[in-house]
Amino acid sequence: MKKFIAMLTLLIGFNANAGLLTIDFSADEVSVGESVLVTISATDFEESTYFGFNFNFDNSGMIYQESSLTSGLDLSIDTPMLDGLEVVTEAFGLNFNFLSDDPSIFAAGNFVLASFNLIADATGSFDFSISDLYDDWSFVDHTVAFSGADSVNVTAAVAVSEPSAAFMMMLAGFALVSSRRKAK
Repeated sequence: MKKFIAMLTLLIGFNANAGLLTIDFSADEVSVGESVLVTISATDFEESTYFGFNFNFDNSGMIYQESSLTSGLDLSIDTPMLDGLEVVTEAFGLNFNFLSDDPSIFAAGNFVLASFNLIADATGSFDFSISDLYDDWSFVDHTVAFSGADSVNVTAAVAVSEPSAAFMMMLAGFALVSSRRKAK
């Protein structure tokens, strides 16, 4: 049913000539301590110098890794007047804002809006959504679709015990004896 609704949303979105945001997760199941790559792609965006949205998730269980952020847009930290994409951690998840006073810096067409890692910090099922999407130039409704799951299940990390020192010594002894027999 989810896939049917997503396809219907896509069809309506393309017929309305609106932009489409697609969210993709590298995995829908991870263990505590592992990361999930989140990629938000924009398709058919009208030229814009100002837009924003909220990426909602429980950040008590998934931690945003700020150093992993990449984008097809200029990042605000890389531009002299803070023009570009800015991502701010909030209680609800992440707030994305794109602002540009420079006419050579704008968002349009098809591009990777953001790609970043979330580190699993607690067990459970974590749902994701986008809300409060706005665009000041085109005033069109943008469609949001998840290319797969809209949640990530985090399980406890499985502890793998290290081989004991005695076992390693025995294994080395057998290898030594075996190599001496082959040498004779």
